[in-house]
Amino acid sequence: MINRIDLVYRFAVSMFLLIITALPVLAEEKVAAEEAVRAALAPDEGDESGELLVEEEAPSEVKIETHTLFGGFAGYRFLTVDSFGGRAAEYEYLHSNPVLGAYYNRLGKDLKYGLEGSFLNDKDYRGDLLFDYAGDYRFHLRTESLFHNLDREELFSPSPFNLGTASYNASIDTAAPLGIRVEQDLATFRYKIHNYPFHLNLGYWRLFKEGSRQLIFADQAFEGTSNTIFSRARAVDRQTHEGTAGFDTHLGPVDLIYTFRIRQFEDNAGIMRDQFSGRTSTLTRRLNFDTTSGLQQHNEDPDSRFFSHTVKLHTSLADGIVGAASYTYGKRENLSGLSDIRGADQTFAILQNAAGDFIYTPCKEFTLALKYRLQEVDNNNPAVISSSFAVPSTVEARPSLDTRKDVITATFSARPHNLLTFKGEYKGTFLHRDNVHNDNILLTWKHLPENSETHRGTFSVLSRPLKGLKLKALYGYSATDHPSYGNSFGEKHEGQLLASYNSLNRWGGNANYQIVRELNDRIDRSILTFLSPLPPSPQPTFEFNADSPPLSRDRRANNFTASLWFTPFERFTITGSYSLLRSRIDQGVFFTVVNTGSRDATNYETQAQLVSINGLYHFDEKLDLSLALQQIRSFSEFEPAFIAPVAGSDTGGIKDISRIRTVESSLSARAGYHLTKNLNCALDYTFRDYDEKNSSLFDGTVQTVMAYLSAKW
Repeated sequence: MINRIDLVYRFAVSMFLLIITALPVLAEEKVAAEEAVRAALAPDEGDESGELLVEEEAPSEVKIETHTLFGGFAGYRFLTVDSFGGRAAEYEYLHSNPVLGAYYNRLGKDLKYGLEGSFLNDKDYRGDLLFDYAGDYRFHLRTESLFHNLDREELFSPSPFNLGTASYNASIDTAAPLGIRVEQDLATFRYKIHNYPFHLNLGYWRLFKEGSRQLIFADQAFEGTSNTIFSRARAVDRQTHEGTAGFDTHLGPVDLIYTFRIRQFEDNAGIMRDQFSGRTSTLTRRLNFDTTSGLQQHNEDPDSRFFSHTVKLHTSLADGIVGAASYTYGKRENLSGLSDIRGADQTFAILQNAAGDFIYTPCKEFTLALKYRLQEVDNNNPAVISSSFAVPSTVEARPSLDTRKDVITATFSARPHNLLTFKGEYKGTFLHRDNVHNDNILLTWKHLPENSETHRGTFSVLSRPLKGLKLKALYGYSATDHPSYGNSFGEKHEGQLLASYNSLNRWGGNANYQIVRELNDRIDRSILTFLSPLPPSPQPTFEFNADSPPLSRDRRANNFTASLWFTPFERFTITGSYSLLRSRIDQGVFFTVVNTGSRDATNYETQAQLVSINGLYHFDEKLDLSLALQQIRSFSEFEPAFIAPVAGSDTGGIKDISRIRTVESSLSARAGYHLTKNLNCALDYTFRDYDEKNSSLFDGTVQTVMAYLSAKW
């Protein structure tokens, strides 16, 4: 299957490259041929027949001049790395290399196309081609790639260590560098029948990831048997292919659109296998099942396939009343390749989406819009699966959740004055789940609500009281009757203030403040209560009981951004900005589900501050100078109140080991010089530094110097 997809992909790329080369030539030949035909059919000015001809003045055809613009650049990038470098320049391939780029654009009466591309290295590049002939057929090709440096987290030390009756060992692979190259390819084609409102649309999209990343997994049972925590560099070789085909046409009062979509995900790196110990504990058996030892598959990213059909209808978008409706039917299939476990490849989901819109605009001062959205997900899986290492080999599968979500939105906009606008919106979300409660399976979504409703209302005012000044104020309130998860809200308040000012292109600024408050006093959790006899008895019995009272959560977020720019004198502009993002969460938690004494009040706080200053100076017609400085300071910490739920353990050191404080600094400078009308040269310098105050594991500095020549005609 993989070979066939690769063959189709290579064939498609070859055909598109052929089209790229051939179509501009054919189109230009067609234009030349049409001009030759018109010249051949034109009457001879020297023809003097005896007939009296009545000449009609034809409107003169406006001659449209063809414009072309092309250019390019070439240079070299020198890069030095001190220490790690992967966080200082997270999305750069950390090697020196040449840089190249070019573009060519043609704009004519019928024939239009643009081609541009840049190459930094074999992991960082982009290319784009857009072609259009008389609006009858148009295609677009794009490819782009970037590299993402990844971290390697350290495991615990010393190894082994004991936790209660359990011992833990660390198994770490070699410290090879980690990173992933991500590539996206796009090809779209649109064909229009010349004098008929019908379009044929074809598309292809590909996402490719290759490299290696860290995988941390465990062979453990939380008991006395030796437990192992593994750290492995896992190969990444993933491809997602998506194809679309459809049409759109105008049918009198409505437009009809149909789209077929198919998407397939493939993981070509293979499924990992490692040695796992057998587990025969009575506690493990009660909670899950026993397993035998052996070389077992684990952490599969299963292949999958998705296809959908979508039909859309809408009336004219220019009328005072606009209506639209759509329906989508889709199916998602699990194409698992596991051999140790059989039955996973029998799972699939049916998705159905429906939508309807109604927009009423009786005048330019008022607009009313009503929207409805429906999503149904019907998940299907086998009742049992079989495992080569489970005892017994047949394992009961938990019933899957089926969901239905209805969303109703009503929006109005009123503008009583050209300088004043009011906007309001109501949004209701109604969620229903099936198979939430199942008494036959112990570990299930015990506290997940079957029905949940969320109502949200917002009101905003936009004003322009003075020339150049814009103001906006917004308030929103949301309420949920049954919050689904521990981080969901039962009640939410949000506010926003925005102001911007521009003074005759001499100076300007803007400021934005947002505040959010979320409350949830109904977080239900269960405690594992042991009945007689207690562990380590060979046959302990237990049950889950809802804890009372429920936990609570209070989240506050404050975000502020401001920027100011001014031009102190001609050709010189300075811009400064400041941002503050702050969040604080007070929430009750359980540190373990087997002890009611582990309930604790905790606080989690995060904050980030960004300061930047930029300057741009046009010294004269030939020389441009720029300088940019930026620094980001951030911290986060988790602080529980002090408790000692069991003898010999407490929460005293959690705050210190969870605290993170980082400083990210960057400086960039550029000088550009116009050698001639068409030839320029430039020199860029960039300095980036990452400094973590509590650990030096990811500290590093990256410096870049890039010199290049550019030309355009």
